[in-house]
Amino acid sequence: MSDIQKPASRRRGRPRSFDRDEALDRAVLVFWDKGYEGASVEDLRQAMGINPPSLYAAFGSKRDLFIAAIDRYATTYGSRPFAAFCLEPEVRKAVANLFESSIRCTTEKGKPRGCMIANVATVEAPRDTEVRNKLTGIFARTDEAIASHIREAQENGLAPGVDDPKTLANMVVSVTHSIATRARGGASRKELFKLADSFIEILFPRPA
Repeated sequence: MSDIQKPASRRRGRPRSFDRDEALDRAVLVFWDKGYEGASVEDLRQAMGINPPSLYAAFGSKRDLFIAAIDRYATTYGSRPFAAFCLEPEVRKAVANLFESSIRCTTEKGKPRGCMIANVATVEAPRDTEVRNKLTGIFARTDEAIASHIREAQENGLAPGVDDPKTLANMVVSVTHSIATRARGGASRKELFKLADSFIEILFPRPA
């Protein structure tokens, strides 16, 4: 056998000249702002700073890019409220943290209003099975993660008055969706904080 090695085969195509995550973050902002139908391929291309061949090569179709953007949003902007929730072991304060972070995220200066998942992806869910299944999974995981934190608080005596962690988690998540929808519609932070405070008092009534 010859000891002459074959030269390494050349890679097909040019190497990517852009950061995939950075480009995807920019696509998130376009979809978040304009919605799936409202965001054109040209809008996305310009925001991402890449040409159409590179966009399709890296992400596939516009729909594939949208699916990837949902996942990216869920692990970046969308994860902030839950992270704030987990910082506080006592349930009432944890939920207050969650609402506060939700309000700040959905009204952040320089970012689209509302929530890409609650206000944009849900619009596509009725006509796209993959989007619908993805959102079902995201909502289920979020509900269970919050319920798990509440159960832990119960075990440590930090969830007074809470009987059903799963139901409470469902209600809390529903309030965050309401916050996102109202923020999308133009509600001020002051209005949203007033709404959140009212829900806190309903969910965790103080002893008479």
